[in-house]
Amino acid sequence: MKKLLLIAPLCLIGLAGCDNMAGPSYSSTPAVQQAETGVIVGVRTVQVAGANSTAGGAIAGGLAGAVIGNQFGKGSGNALMTGAGAIGGALLGQQMANNMARPQLSRQWTVRLDGGGSVAVIQNSNNLYVGQHVRLVQDSNGAHLEPM
Repeated sequence: MKKLLLIAPLCLIGLAGCDNMAGPSYSSTPAVQQAETGVIVGVRTVQVAGANSTAGGAIAGGLAGAVIGNQFGKGSGNALMTGAGAIGGALLGQQMANNMARPQLSRQWTVRLDGGGSVAVIQNSNNLYVGQHVRLVQDSNGAHLEPM
């Protein structure tokens, strides 16, 4: 039982790594950023394809289920519980990965740049609105909008 108390949090931490973070992310290495300013002139809802990692979800779930199932039963019962945990975990992990792989709704913001021209940036943000002055930041990770 003590093993389960140690293993379960580790499995949850591993599955948390599958979560999609909202907003920009930055690496720890220094990167050059370019920034321009402009005004949001339009917004529309778009679908963004999810990451296709159903095999990874099944493998991770199967391993976690086998480890948890191995904590129960003795002798052949232990083997049965390990196998059942692996199968159940694989099915659950695959289902979770399928749910994350489904297309997600996001927003495409059209920005008229102060220096001329316009750009469209896909960013799911609740703190932006049409008519707002924004900063377009571009770096090696892509581009995102920041309110001014």
